[in-house]
Amino acid sequence: MRISPTPFLCLCILGLVLITTGCMQSEPDINASTPGTPDALNPASHITNETLVAFVESAVAYAHANSKEKALAEFSDPNGSFVRGELYIYAYDFNNVALAHPFDPDKIGVSRMDELDAFGNPYTRQFIDAAKNGSGFVRFYYVNPAHNRTVESKLGYVMKVDEDWWLGSGVYTGPAAAPVHTGTTAIPDLTGNWTAAMTGYEGGTGFTDYSTVTMTMMISEQHGRIFSGYTVFTTANGTETRTAIAGVIGRDGRTLSTAEQDGGYCLGEVVGPDELELVYLQDGEQYGVAIDTLKRV
Repeated sequence: MRISPTPFLCLCILGLVLITTGCMQSEPDINASTPGTPDALNPASHITNETLVAFVESAVAYAHANSKEKALAEFSDPNGSFVRGELYIYAYDFNNVALAHPFDPDKIGVSRMDELDAFGNPYTRQFIDAAKNGSGFVRFYYVNPAHNRTVESKLGYVMKVDEDWWLGSGVYTGPAAAPVHTGTTAIPDLTGNWTAAMTGYEGGTGFTDYSTVTMTMMISEQHGRIFSGYTVFTTANGTETRTAIAGVIGRDGRTLSTAEQDGGYCLGEVVGPDELELVYLQDGEQYGVAIDTLKRV
């Protein structure tokens, strides 16, 4: 469904349910092992997206309730309350200068703005983009010290504290293969956050530019040509609606198709490394179409 500019039309398109294993699970107890040990960085640790988000949210709440100096000291303490098994908090400013880290104190005071992950993705800049947007997930590829420094897939979640700094945490999710190629065609990595400009037509309303609605698409998981996530639609009064999506990239590495949890689907293409175009289609009584131009943030 699409978000209509009137209060009586259905809310709409792609939404992002953050899924590492294909479905959300109930929140498990977090292992109390020490980061850096095999148990602590086990990719089968079953830490859910919900657990990861709640952990970062609790750290942001702590930062709001205490002085910045006290919060940074707590986040940098390897025996502090924000080291819980594999999960720990790191803090950065918006120049990507590290402010707190419980296990890499040498990073504190150092900018990591231009650092790339193991596959050459500018993941630290993606952290900044997500934090500037309030919060978000970033998929990146990093060596796991517990597994002989093997490159593994890692899901990070970041959240803004205020206009000066942000917090994050992450969890390893298993072995990472090199970027997929079909013949000579590279399959693009779509994980990350995207914002959209929308135009469309809705039955009973007519043409619209959705001026009262903003859309963010967040893709948290990609396995080869298949990806999943959700989109967030935010109305002018701040009401948010999330819709789960799943999609597939064509063998040409350019065409896209997505399906939505609540009905409707999209056809589209990869216009460039940081731009997608999706054409949304919804039939039935609340029929409508829309063109979504999405930019990576």
